Amino acid sequence: MDTASDDGTSPPDETAPDGYRVVASTGLAVLFALILSIAPIAGTAAAIDQVAIVSPDRAQVEAAPGETVTIDVALRSQGGHGGEGIDAVTLTAQYHPEYLEIEGIDRGPWLEGTDTEIRTTETLAHEQGTAIFEQRREPAAGGATGVGTIATLTVRVAEDAPVGATTISFDESEIDTTGDWPIAVVDESATVAIDGGTESLDSLESFEHPDPDELARDSNDSSGGNASSDAENESAATDDGEPVPGFTAGLAITAGTMGLLLLAAARDRRQG
Repeated sequence: MDTASDDGTSPPDETAPDGYRVVASTGLAVLFALILSIAPIAGTAAAIDQVAIVSPDRAQVEAAPGETVTIDVALRSQGGHGGEGIDAVTLTAQYHPEYLEIEGIDRGPWLEGTDTEIRTTETLAHEQGTAIFEQRREPAAGGATGVGTIATLTVRVAEDAPVGATTISFDESEIDTTGDWPIAVVDESATVAIDGGTESLDSLESFEHPDPDELARDSNDSSGGNASSDAENESAATDDGEPVPGFTAGLAITAGTMGLLLLAAARDRRQG
């Protein structure tokens, strides 16, 4: 039988710690369920989170009116989900035709590999301020990954170009993989500082470019051979299990905190 204490209060309920242990166990079960549910979602998000980075070898190029310069364009990509390589690249360069002209584009070694040839198509639409250079592997042969030069632009500054800065943008470029997963393209522009270097970088007026898909493309293509460059085409390692920043970690921390709070509450009540 329960008996009252000398001060008239009832003794502590000896079953309370067991009740809180049940609550704590439930909290841990919720924690593990959350972690298990996060894993497949994170894997799917990582699969569409592969990127390709297109960037010039120099963020700023100094040139005088009438001068011709070359700009190497680099590509960095680990390919798509599951190790799928890149099998086609459409490099689209857009500029202001009153200040610059892209006179030609030479293929870089990035897509090269054994047992495949590179087919290229060049479209120079100067009046529209657009140059398009398409490359594809035939056959795809697994595609390419790594870091290297995808193309070299030959750019001439107009004779009457004013002092200032103008850009060559690559944000309409497209990358295709050997698989079906989408791949995002991140680009960096090249700034051409005309007749003033770093001391005069006032941006010149912009130019409204047409949609590249609406331009007439050159139907002539050529083979670029099948020589490979080990230094340029060293494959980058991929990690399919890499967590998605701001997603997996955030949910895991929240779930872990819930579990720790429940355990702490149970300990306090047992000790009280």
